[in-house]
Amino acid sequence: MKDEPRLQPLGDHEIPDIARDIIERWPYNLHRTLARSPETLVRWLPYAEHILRENALPEREREIAILRVAWNARSRYEWGLHGRLARSIGFTDADLAAVVEGPDAAHWRPPEAALMRGADEIMTQWKISDGTWETLAEHFDDRQLIDFIFVTCQFLLVAVTLESLKIPLEEGIEPLPEG
Repeated sequence: MKDEPRLQPLGDHEIPDIARDIIERWPYNLHRTLARSPETLVRWLPYAEHILRENALPEREREIAILRVAWNARSRYEWGLHGRLARSIGFTDADLAAVVEGPDAAHWRPPEAALMRGADEIMTQWKISDGTWETLAEHFDDRQLIDFIFVTCQFLLVAVTLESLKIPLEEGIEPLPEG
């Protein structure tokens, strides 16, 4: 019972009409579970899609932030799906290991380390420190800075949802590393 989903993802025949189009595009356990509150799913998803696909951060930088949130939150589902996505855009085993190691890993260039440090600070201090902000502002424009905050907070929301509902992992996703 400990690892059992708190709410089962809905099967195809259970999806409410209002959520059917979403599930066709996003057939994942997360969305199938959120379809139990279809009005919330329908209103949340356009925002989530914007944050994931249309924000101003370059893809690599966005995934660094998301993976750091997933690691900090110990979200197996988020790490697994975004680990797979990150690999599809060129992340290596060394990149993923450095996400686990954190912003002080020698692996990172200064803007990447600042993104990770900013994600860590948002999750522990509820804000970005002045020093981290200064480094971020040297490398990212205003729009990217705002979008970084929203990416981090959106994926914290997703991680909390995934872990609180114990949403089952998708088949074949990468496990959360030990550490």
